[in-house]
Amino acid sequence: MSDAVPYDRIAELYDACVQVTLDVPFYLEQAARTNGPVLELMAGTGRVSLPLIKAGVDLTCVDYSADMLDVLRRKLYGQGLSAALHKMDERKLKLNRLFVLIFIPFQSFTEITDPDDECRTLERIHAHLADGGRLICTLHNPAVRLRSVDGLYRLWHKAPLPSGGLVLLWGSQTHQDGLVSIDEFYEVFDARRMMQARHHVELVFRLLTRMEFETMASEAGFAVEALYGSYDRSPFEEESSPYMIWILGKAQST
Repeated sequence: MSDAVPYDRIAELYDACVQVTLDVPFYLEQAARTNGPVLELMAGTGRVSLPLIKAGVDLTCVDYSADMLDVLRRKLYGQGLSAALHKMDERKLKLNRLFVLIFIPFQSFTEITDPDDECRTLERIHAHLADGGRLICTLHNPAVRLRSVDGLYRLWHKAPLPSGGLVLLWGSQTHQDGLVSIDEFYEVFDARRMMQARHHVELVFRLLTRMEFETMASEAGFAVEALYGSYDRSPFEEESSPYMIWILGKAQST
């Protein structure tokens, strides 16, 4: 993660281009097991947040992008819902509250690409967990994720806009030294299919191995409770699982 906030440029287009829901039932089930406040980091426009808030979860949302949070704020207002929203750098997390569950969805932790920043973020999360609390952190499985990184420029998504217009998302991915670089181009058309805007976004994420992350989490004070390979809670298999879904516990204070 750099100090720039590329998502600010495409906050109003994000929901049209990212319509993933496969992880939402998992987070609903995990939140239902808790009895206390929940913190979502890198919450974005509320893809996961809104279903949890509607289910009655006491949810606090943090994101680095003010514009993404503005979209979420408008959604909450429009649906008569409320939640605490904080524009904050996860590496410097400082909230005057402890949480029984903290989660980072959609492999977003990997956008923190500096190892020192990764460790710092985990330490700040640990400081915000109540005794016996849990962290859920989802990562890419490098062996599987790299299969789709080929450097080719493709149309990734095509979606209608509420205005009657259309957005096309083009992109390419390259890999070097454990970092995947993504070039995205958002082309916005009006109802007559005349192009109105073109936004370029550059993203980078780091592929963490199982051993790297487990070592880092242990040093930050976490213990592994479970490692799933998908949202159906199947065991992680290095050659075939699409994700690493880490369930990390914080030991009781003595």
